[in-house]
Amino acid sequence: MDKALELIKKLGQSDDYFERQKAAWALVKIGEPAVDIVAEALEKGEFSDLRYKSAWVLGKIGSPRAVEPLSRALLSDPDHVVREWCAAALEAVASPVGAPALVLAMKRDSSKDVRLRAAVALRNLKAAKALQEGLSYAEPEIRGLAVTGLAKIEHRESLNEVACLLQDEDVEVRRRSAAYMAEFACDEALDSLARALQDFEPVVRTEALKSLGKIKGERACDLALQALQDEDSQVRCTAVTALGEIGHGKAMDALVAVMFGQDEEEIRAWAAWSLGEIGDARAVEHLQRAYKTCPMEVMKKAKDSLVEVFKAEV
Repeated sequence: MDKALELIKKLGQSDDYFERQKAAWALVKIGEPAVDIVAEALEKGEFSDLRYKSAWVLGKIGSPRAVEPLSRALLSDPDHVVREWCAAALEAVASPVGAPALVLAMKRDSSKDVRLRAAVALRNLKAAKALQEGLSYAEPEIRGLAVTGLAKIEHRESLNEVACLLQDEDVEVRRRSAAYMAEFACDEALDSLARALQDFEPVVRTEALKSLGKIKGERACDLALQALQDEDSQVRCTAVTALGEIGHGKAMDALVAVMFGQDEEEIRAWAAWSLGEIGDARAVEHLQRAYKTCPMEVMKKAKDSLVEVFKAEV
């Protein structure tokens, strides 16, 4: 393909950015017949600009024939930018054949950006088996990436394995595991979140409450109510907002108590917001009193709830 060779030459040698872009798009337009020539440029090109542009072109063409050269370059190119583009291109080609190379890149690449991009590609390829294997990997970063990937594809079959990671030695793995539970409104997920609320790290307890806010329901409400007494102010604040997101009327009295209590002003203000989110008309008189008697931040949130939710005049 003389035309493709001419375009590859421009892609690798032109000093004009716009000419290089035009050449790249022209190669994409040629499509399948250009794959071999572009793949050779990817693997043998002298300059990294040529190699990463070649990876981009192969991703845009989307031919399964590009999987092998992209996989090789992902695992061997000396430039992390090229490797990152190879991961993105393998995702774009959307062939399961590329999954093994992406798994290896996620596990062992020296660049965090490449590891993350490989994990995202596996997630978007819905490579559940490959991600499950990452749950037992020695490096905590990989375990965490695998948990998040499985959450994004809503892989219910991994719930028990992820629940075990709530006891992981790494706090970020535990936090991600608590976040995973948000995708599944089931007893097993709620049991796991109840355990996460006992974690000694506030960030894990906070993440568990965020998950409860997404799951909703009476039991989620009960668990979030318990966290109103947490020793950490950020956890208490998240418990308050989670109760608003859950929207169960059972939380109203406790939120009124927080709004008029002695906690930090921000937490009391969010209690007023959550009372609006619950939408129980019994809260109106309490919000009206808060608007008249509470500190400024609480007053503002109380007014917002009264006006925006209950359509009350203040």
